[in-house]
Amino acid sequence: MKIARKDLPDVGEFVIGTIKKIAEHGVYIYLDEYDMEAFAPTQEIVQSWFHSVREYVKEGQKAVFRVTSVNPKMRVVEVSLKRVRPQDKEKKLLQWRRELRAYKLLELAASKVGMPQGEALKLLWAFEDAFGDPLKAFEEAVKTGPEVLKALGLPPQLEKAIIEIAQQHIELPITKISGIIKAVSIDGDGVEKVRQALEALEGAVRARHRNVEVKIYVVGPPRYRIDLAGRLPKQVEAAFNDANNLLIDISKKYKIIANLQRIEK
Repeated sequence: MKIARKDLPDVGEFVIGTIKKIAEHGVYIYLDEYDMEAFAPTQEIVQSWFHSVREYVKEGQKAVFRVTSVNPKMRVVEVSLKRVRPQDKEKKLLQWRRELRAYKLLELAASKVGMPQGEALKLLWAFEDAFGDPLKAFEEAVKTGPEVLKALGLPPQLEKAIIEIAQQHIELPITKISGIIKAVSIDGDGVEKVRQALEALEGAVRARHRNVEVKIYVVGPPRYRIDLAGRLPKQVEAAFNDANNLLIDISKKYKIIANLQRIEK
């Protein structure tokens, strides 16, 4: 499946390839992004002539290669496996997986509104131009809503379909914010008042921010810890700020002295 815009890769470019055939003089590779064949000479696969090519690759295996030469007229591309550093491999594989996932999601969106499947590729390129990483468009749509797609000028039905698919298929990483609460009371039943105040704080924050997990627990009196976690950073941030404001009012109600300080990472 060709998803690259160019007809041919550039020299020095990292590409995803599937091993098609291992020959005596080298390896024939299908370049997934370009829908074409490339060749890797044996010396560009093995680290030493004492090694067999099959110690490094096998038919059907996907790997990251570096383009070493391109003949545009003959459409001949040569690649190397041994010139790929571990960090280059990791970066390229991540890029490829994210790009491929974005394409699959765009295919779903196109199908949902009755667009030809070929339009998904054009959408992928448009997302790439706007966001650099096409999957980031879906992630941002979940985080902030449809406004992130407005600049693309998409038809309303398509924009709606993309938002719906993003919400169904994109799971954002957990955002965590923690803080230390110092709470004391000089009353005879001060320990009980602090406990009640912090229970009230936890309940109030949880009631106001249902998409954020809230937990308050003792570190060692008079120090307590509050942990907030959720998938939308703005919601977690808002919950922490709200906790700070609520603590002021709750402290007055329960006649304790308390403050909240964020734990900086």
